[in-house]
Amino acid sequence: MHVSGKIAAWFVAVLIIVAVVFASKAFAVRDAWMQQAQQNEAAIKKNAEEITAKTKTFLEQRGFLARTMIGWDREWPSVGGRLEANGNIALQLGTNSGVQTDQVLYVFVPNPDGTSVYVGDFKVTKVTDNSATGKPNSRRRPADLKAAQFQSGRVRTLVPNQYIARLGAVDQQLLSAEQSVAVNKEELARQALLSDQTDRLIAARLNELNGDKNLEGQPLPVVHIKGLLTAIVDEEEARNAALIEADKLMRELKRTRDRFEQIRKENRESIDSLPRPASRETGV
Repeated sequence: MHVSGKIAAWFVAVLIIVAVVFASKAFAVRDAWMQQAQQNEAAIKKNAEEITAKTKTFLEQRGFLARTMIGWDREWPSVGGRLEANGNIALQLGTNSGVQTDQVLYVFVPNPDGTSVYVGDFKVTKVTDNSATGKPNSRRRPADLKAAQFQSGRVRTLVPNQYIARLGAVDQQLLSAEQSVAVNKEELARQALLSDQTDRLIAARLNELNGDKNLEGQPLPVVHIKGLLTAIVDEEEARNAALIEADKLMRELKRTRDRFEQIRKENRESIDSLPRPASRETGV
């Protein structure tokens, strides 16, 4: 074979080897891309399922939020205000925001941790373009009347019925407690009055029994000055003295009557012992 033929043969052989190498690499790249495409297809399918699930959850939660917010009605999320010590409130919210006189507003103040504190419900008494004042619409305890100021309160025009019912029940409980306290105070006052009257009656009765030195020198019966007990003792002593004297007089009277009877008896006996004169006979 000619030299050029040999060179060409070797060149063809080299090209064949190169072609085989490149072909193997091309197959490897194709397999890698196929594998990547399959992985991407699985990821896309998984993402589509997750998107569908999350979309369903989103729609459900949005519907739940919409149903929930129906009970809360209108909201002003960031309102400054001041709570007075007498329970009234002043809000930086007025007719420009749709607030009207005699409207009931529910006020919440958020905490740093994301929770909220319920300040109370207030009935608007005075409103201007950008401000409103209100008074408590439900019962308040003395401990609830504290002055405070807030910058980002949340004001609502309505709360759900279950909370309205709960607030009404709490209001009734507070009313019942206040009535119980008032009744107990009245009863305590009545008992105190009765106790005072009883003490006075006892003191008056003790004065009747033991006497009242403050009445000395006044033209009153001695019993009112010395008291019943002393007067009774004095009367008993006087009675005993009178009884002793009466007994003495009765004994003296008995002795006198006995002596009188004795003397009378002796006189009769003396008379009977005297001689009697003869009886004179009358002549014819």
